[in-house]
Amino acid sequence: MKQQRSTGLIPGLALADLKHEWILSLCLFLAVAAVVGPLLLLFGLKNGTMETLRSRLLQDPRNREIRPMVSRSFTPQWLNTLQNDPKVSFLVPTTRSISASVELKFHTDKLVLEALPSAQGDPLLEENQAVPPGERQCVLSDEAARKLGAGAGDEIELWVKRLKGSRIETGSTRLTVSGVLDPRGTSRDVVYFPLGLLEDIEGFKDGQAVPDMGWEGSVPLAQPVFDGVVLGLDTPMDPVLKVRLTSGTGLSRLEELEEDQQMSRLGYQVKNKTYVYLITTTRAQGEDVLTAVTLRLRGRNALVLPWVEPMEIELAQDLKLPVLALPQADGLDTPWGKDLPMGPAWRQIILPKEIHLKPGSRLTCPGKSSLSLKVQPVDGVFSKGRHGLVPPQLAGILNLSLRREIDWLPEKDLFILKRRGYAAFRMYAKTLEQVEPLKLELEAQGIPVHTEAARIRDLRELDRHLGMIFWLIALGGVLGGSGSLTASLYASVERKRRDLGVLALIGFGRGGLLCFPLCQALFLSLGGLGLAFGFYWGMAGLINQLFSTQLAAGERFCQLDYVHLIYAASGVILLGQTAAALAAWRVITIDPAEALRDE
Repeated sequence: MKQQRSTGLIPGLALADLKHEWILSLCLFLAVAAVVGPLLLLFGLKNGTMETLRSRLLQDPRNREIRPMVSRSFTPQWLNTLQNDPKVSFLVPTTRSISASVELKFHTDKLVLEALPSAQGDPLLEENQAVPPGERQCVLSDEAARKLGAGAGDEIELWVKRLKGSRIETGSTRLTVSGVLDPRGTSRDVVYFPLGLLEDIEGFKDGQAVPDMGWEGSVPLAQPVFDGVVLGLDTPMDPVLKVRLTSGTGLSRLEELEEDQQMSRLGYQVKNKTYVYLITTTRAQGEDVLTAVTLRLRGRNALVLPWVEPMEIELAQDLKLPVLALPQADGLDTPWGKDLPMGPAWRQIILPKEIHLKPGSRLTCPGKSSLSLKVQPVDGVFSKGRHGLVPPQLAGILNLSLRREIDWLPEKDLFILKRRGYAAFRMYAKTLEQVEPLKLELEAQGIPVHTEAARIRDLRELDRHLGMIFWLIALGGVLGGSGSLTASLYASVERKRRDLGVLALIGFGRGGLLCFPLCQALFLSLGGLGLAFGFYWGMAGLINQLFSTQLAAGERFCQLDYVHLIYAASGVILLGQTAAALAAWRVITIDPAEALRDE
């Protein structure tokens, strides 16, 4: 118990000894501060500089942008898959360059500028003080707004031009400026539109009509495509004719159909021709193939009919059955004419007798577009088999829907081609670290892209190299400071051997004496840390003030977080205790008898 009380006196004695030798203690305080202070300042500069550069990279979404270097047709399905990638923050398709140039007019000022698509979640706009445009809206870059003299809330005119023959046709509409991009976003003359408006501009420049805008033009009608041609001849086909029919027509494989094969392959029988042939294509062909074959068979009284592969369709009540084309020709009981106009005449169907379909029921053809339309069953006429028969025009449209996206407009009763894909895209990664993986994934698919990956990689390399330099300097400083503190404490113990021996004689145990240099090391470490922190805070404030003109709000050129300071203090105290260990070992080896001999 007595030893415990004496041990409790050791911190006070250690502190009193430091006060007694205050000049030497002050030198040791300064020695610790001289090592720790510059290291704190150096690490603060490294941390503040790198964090400022990193935050600027993060805050500027252009550094996360990934732009394709080539223009090709990217399908909506492929783009949707890419957009669902967890590494992707934002993606919007872009149209062809034909729609990328538009003219804007505000009062008397006109400006031709680049048009880009945008959508909700666009980081370039949202992080540069602009809201993505909605319907009949646009966002101007700062430079474009300055040249036009327009601002948020103003109404401007959009003018689009196209060349048709020798005439220049124009379309115009009024848009509201929903926002102006911060100058940091881009220095170019750019306007941001919703994707739908850019698609309308592209269609108008392609000669199409845009009814919503009041822009006149044509409608991209879908045209039937066929998988082959049925030939009916009065005489057998000779080898020379076979070569002529399969050369330069897109047709490839020719086979003769016997009478018992015709119903299963064609859905009908050709009765007024002796020899029936089926010539198929490697890829679906338009109606031009019928004209080409007819020209090669002039003078032979040949029957030339379109043919499509049997297609499975879905009718009401989840009914599925194959469907074939039934063309109009002599000898065939066809309830429709030959040259049918697009409309209700195309939407007819002949069903097996056991299938009853209500008028106006829907027919769906699974495929790229999942085309769905209303059909009218033909009364009193039935197919001879478990298949349906439709006009060749409808069969060709259904065949086309298997290959590309088309749509049926019920209000106009027209089949319209939908766009195949998009020429490019605007994409942003979620983080800087995910730019490089996305770049490699796209390049692996043969899509060269431009990114700021090199800049990001350079920053990470700089961070690593600066870290290595800092730790090398820190290691040298720590070794020097630890050596200095160790030598000072050891020398202090040697000077106080008699005094420490006396303490041992009056009842201080080895444990208490062991704590004497450790406590002194703790006090010296804390005092040195206080001076070092004061030096760091003063110099950091001065540096940040000197470079304030180059820093944005909230940025610091020299900065350490509280957690860094806590780690630094813990490290210095631990090193101080380690340095005092040799002196502590020397204390417990002092023989108390030395104090008596000295007396």
